[in-house]
Amino acid sequence: MKVVTLSSKGQIVIPAKVRKKFSLKEGDSLVLVEENDGIRLQPLVNIAELWGVDMMKDAGTMLKEMRKEWDDELDCKTAL
Repeated sequence: MKVVTLSSKGQIVIPAKVRKKFSLKEGDSLVLVEENDGIRLQPLVNIAELWGVDMMKDAGTMLKEMRKEWDDELDCKTAL
């Protein structure tokens, strides 16, 4: 359990070890959940990351390069 102090502006500092453990960086959004016995903070899940959308961000470029290679190979074969 970690103890944090509330500032006059209502802010808290999340300890570095906790930020590192949950890969939290400046600008990340957190969800504040009100519970009967207290409050809970949890990272806001990025749906694109959850579904792996970011992994395919360069797919269009990769496909264009592959098509060009195929066209070049076809041109070489038809030139014979």
